[in-house]
Order: sequence, then C-alpha cells, then structure tokens
Amino acid sequence: MTRDISYEESFNPTNLGFQKAMYVVYSVLKILNVVLAAIFLYFGIMFLDIPFIVLAAIFVGSAVLFRFIQRSVYFCVDCNFANGKTWLVKVVNYKTRKKIIIFEHNEVEQIGRVGSESFDKIYSNKAIKKIFATPNKYADKAFYVYLRQDGVNYLVIMDCKEEYLAKLVAFTGRRVIEKDYDNDISR
Repeated sequence: MTRDISYEESFNPTNLGFQKAMYVVYSVLKILNVVLAAIFLYFGIMFLDIPFIVLAAIFVGSAVLFRFIQRSVYFCVDCNFANGKTWLVKVVNYKTRKKIIIFEHNEVEQIGRVGSESFDKIYSNKAIKKIFATPNKYADKAFYVYLRQDGVNYLVIMDCKEEYLAKLVAFTGRRVIEKDYDNDISR
C-alpha cells in the first residue's frame, strides 16, 4: 500500500518590511565598500602606496562581511513534504535557495511544541545539533522535530503549521508525538 501525501509551506518572517529594509541597507553598504575598495586599490597601484592597498583590502573584507550579514537578514524557509520525506530550504531574497536539511520520516524520534518540557530537555543537551529553520528569531508558535540521521542527533526548530506535523505523523505514527503535546495532530 502506497500513501501519496504531499505538503508545501513557506515560513515567512513576521517583520518582513523591516527585514527587507535591512537587506537594502546592507546591499548599499556592500556596493559602497566595493566602490571604495576599487578607488583605494587604484590609488595604491598608481602611487605604489601600501596604506592605500591595505585600505582597499579592508573595504573588500567589509563588503564580504556585509554580504554574509545580508544573507542572514532577509529570507524565508520553504518546507516540502512528499511521501515521508521533508526538505527544508532557506530562500534568500526570494531568489537564492540553500538546503538546510533533508530527512525521512523513519529518522524522526519526536515532534512537539517549542517551550514544552520535552523540548527544554532535548534543547539543553549540548551533543544535539540545533537547526533553526525559521526566519523569525523568536517564534511564537514554533514546533520542533527531533531526529537521528546518520548517527547524528538533530533538533530542527521550525515555524510550520500543524498541518505539516499531521502529515508527518501519518507516516511515522503517534509514537513520535511528545507526551505533553496538547492538540491531536494524528487526524
């Protein structure tokens, strides 16, 4: 018997306008640093002056730093679930996609709400790798998926809807729902 279940969702930031504004600010700063680096490099080469070349290197380093910060400011997370397999992908500026994690339903150990006793116990374990698959730093109604993949334990924190968890439970079974979970997601 095969079950064809699929689900797609995008976790968008709650403060989208602010994040987009910060993305634009970092873009301008990045471009400004590249322009300044080119100017100082030009003068450094023309006059063979080391301080100009050092300043150009500093501005290039700043431009690279702004690029990394820019990618962490304005993004959403796409969740795709198909027949027991989940793909979590970070989408920067709604253009560039980067894989966060891919896992199968049989790798899931436990699911539940962030902030519960079970979550706090798992979260406090330093040996577990934490993956924040959410664009919101402080998610109000976030859920977690605790899984073991290739011998490594992961705690994936996400802003998904309960509908995704219900689809996941349809494949894994009720055994993975934390004991202090208050809603019935096994519909």
